[in-house]
Amino acid sequence: MPLRIATLALHHGEGLPLELAQEQPIELLLEQFGPTLEKAIDLVTIGEMVWLKSPSDSLLLLPAIDAAKRKLHPHAYMAGLQFASTAQTSLNMAMAQAKRAVAALGQHLTVDNNDSQAQFTALFQLVHDIGRRNLRRLSGDNTYKQHYWFNPPHQARVAALSLTDEQQRDAVTNMTLVLTQGTGRIKARSLLNASQLFFPLTGTSEAELNQQLWTLAAKLDAISSVQQLLTLMQTNLNHFAENRAGRFAMVLQANGIAAMQQEIAAMSDALSKLFSTQGQYKTPAGSYFSAAPLGQSQLAFVYPGVGTVYQGMLSELHLYFPALYARLEQQGELQAMLQSHAIYHSDKSVAANMSLDALAIAGVGASYLLTKLLVDEFDIKPKFALGYSMGEAAMWASLDVWRDPHQLITKTQTDPLFTSVISGDLTAVRQAWQLSNDESIEWNSFVVRSTPEPITALLDRYPRVYLAITQGDTCVIAGCQHSCQALLKELGKRGIAANRVTAMHTPPALTQHQAVIEFYRQPLLDEATSHEVKFISAADTGKGKDCCVAATSGQLDSQCIAESIADTFCNTLDFTGLIHSAKRQGAKLFVEVGADRQNCTLIDKILKDDSQTTHCCTVPVNAKGGSDTSTLLKAIGQLISHRVPVSLTVLQLGLKRELDKLPNDSAPSHHANPLLQGEA
Repeated sequence: MPLRIATLALHHGEGLPLELAQEQPIELLLEQFGPTLEKAIDLVTIGEMVWLKSPSDSLLLLPAIDAAKRKLHPHAYMAGLQFASTAQTSLNMAMAQAKRAVAALGQHLTVDNNDSQAQFTALFQLVHDIGRRNLRRLSGDNTYKQHYWFNPPHQARVAALSLTDEQQRDAVTNMTLVLTQGTGRIKARSLLNASQLFFPLTGTSEAELNQQLWTLAAKLDAISSVQQLLTLMQTNLNHFAENRAGRFAMVLQANGIAAMQQEIAAMSDALSKLFSTQGQYKTPAGSYFSAAPLGQSQLAFVYPGVGTVYQGMLSELHLYFPALYARLEQQGELQAMLQSHAIYHSDKSVAANMSLDALAIAGVGASYLLTKLLVDEFDIKPKFALGYSMGEAAMWASLDVWRDPHQLITKTQTDPLFTSVISGDLTAVRQAWQLSNDESIEWNSFVVRSTPEPITALLDRYPRVYLAITQGDTCVIAGCQHSCQALLKELGKRGIAANRVTAMHTPPALTQHQAVIEFYRQPLLDEATSHEVKFISAADTGKGKDCCVAATSGQLDSQCIAESIADTFCNTLDFTGLIHSAKRQGAKLFVEVGADRQNCTLIDKILKDDSQTTHCCTVPVNAKGGSDTSTLLKAIGQLISHRVPVSLTVLQLGLKRELDKLPNDSAPSHHANPLLQGEA
């Protein structure tokens, strides 16, 4: 018998959807989970609407056809319910009833006890996860990790809940309920809440900023409820969005009122010195102020190269930006773009041992996603763009230059250039070293703390060692592993092995220059030929030119872009020179748009001896080991203080949703609410 029941997950205190505001559903209180669920389903099959309630959350059930008539978008559909003597049999039967192959099952929870609340919570969580497109998996350390629920295009997500009910001593009854994806989505989480405070302030002088600080402190002292706190934050954001004219801006962040008062005091104490030195100040919580704001005219997006991706990267963002993920999923295969099968694998070694082509794809994918987040969600527009090594390909893919960057995914996975020529079998190296097919190549690269000159002086004695990259106070050498180790010993330096097989930025790669051009010669979007962003390539700085990429006509075209990538790809990368050139051209506010913050660290080192370093700033958008959202908010705070135009709509709408969730009469004392106190 077919089963199709529209299901919505409602949190405690959440009322009926507007489409059902005039309805009076039958309310069932959770007692014994199995019988209560069966009763609810029986009622729905005869046309009733049922509100299944527990002390914490609730589920609203109604016939799918009635939901469609009311233009209601359910989070999920109950599509199969079967009982059997074994769990596998009940699963197979329920999947067959739902007309789904078992292979289509994306998430399967099994609850093997008689705790009705635990069983209801598991069902609610599944419905909620489907509505959030959120996948939970048990990791190697026996904890649950979550990430975006990737799914083949145009196919609904499928989940199942299996219950074992040992009510009879001589028999075990197994029940499986199958859920399929509905058309509704759970609303985005708010980036801001009572434990993530965010207050931007603006002023024309030190005195005015100080006054703003202590006015805020007084307002916080008067707070006595979560509702008042969120309202104060919302009012502040609205005022800031409408009054951006002040020369200076600061952003204060903390996890509660007490912690915020400490941030205010610390910022006030630092102001005098900051104004006298034209310096910048930031706290671990994310509060930030620059007395010498750089502005949008000096804003550069920096795209990292291969190897910065890591297990579990960007695993939180879909909960806060569901519409962004929906758009990206429609545009191309998001799952392949982020190499999710490796990045979100429960075994850390899978991500750690990704091939060059997989690393390249995932790196570009992370940069693409974060670029769209900054540009589409916060309306941040860079003046410049540059990349570290293959980060140059990421910048062209991410900033609306190439017409169809997604088609490069399959190409990267299959083209010999990435699978065997400059990686894998290293046929370009084999040819350059004149090795036979049965002679092995032990290739490696090493990061060494040294200037390039001492290394260059030794290269003639080690013909199978190459200086691949110069980057501030370190260099990267690559080539025959034994020869590299011998050179390092003579140099008197220790090298950190990258254990990555790639001949990029070495002479053997030069033989592939034309192949790289052909690989990256991609059709452009019509509007890209006169792009507003100035793209800076290491190909030009390597030739001693301070200029942006352009054809002889002064505009962008497919050929000049492909040639610049090939020149960068096939020659030694002078990242130090690239950063100095970008700075001479006007870039001083460097925002790293990609996985982790390795480029920020390198740029800080490159500029540390520069007399103008105090007037430069690096901003990571992501950091390994940190919260996706806290790192993002810190970046947004820095950009606001540097007077870069930033849309606050995402923050404002999130706060509105937080306020809407609160009961109107909520007014607990903040002395009894640890959320309002924060950490001292």
